[in-house]
Amino acid sequence: MLILNFDPFPTFETERLVFHSLSVQHAEKMYQLRGNELAMKYIGKPAMKSEAEAVELIEAYNKNLRERTAITWGISYKDAPGLIGTIGYHKTDPLNYRAEIGYMIHPDHWFKGIMSEALKKVLDHGLNEIGFHSIEAKINPENDQSRNILLKHNFVKEAHFRESLFENGSFHDTEVYSLIAS
Repeated sequence: MLILNFDPFPTFETERLVFHSLSVQHAEKMYQLRGNELAMKYIGKPAMKSEAEAVELIEAYNKNLRERTAITWGISYKDAPGLIGTIGYHKTDPLNYRAEIGYMIHPDHWFKGIMSEALKKVLDHGLNEIGFHSIEAKINPENDQSRNILLKHNFVKEAHFRESLFENGSFHDTEVYSLIAS
């Protein structure tokens, strides 16, 4: 069984980005991200209505971290502090060395290669440092950008579940993609 240990919190950088822990000082930017209807369009959860909801989410992320069940990084530019997105392993299955990755970035930073840069780094960390054997991602089938980035990073479509997600009064399909350690 895989033993998860996120203490100390693993921080790292890429050419343009810094990956860091989240605290209540990020609540305003988290609310701007999670309260943005466009950013939340395919997430499967309603947009946040207050900064207090952002604080609750950050506290939930940190509870998961303490309990060693999940890890979420804040994404910021190296040269411009301020949260622009999040990425992490939101669900883990240590018994099977498997995790589910989730990610989002504020629409002001779309189409700049940011998420591809972030995904590459976090996948490398998950497979080579944490020790996951497989990583899955669940997306809305209408989210072409997310599908394209997963395919670019060698994920393979495993499944299409019909009406598997209930959101805002209606059911939505889900596609599942996975990456197996090579």
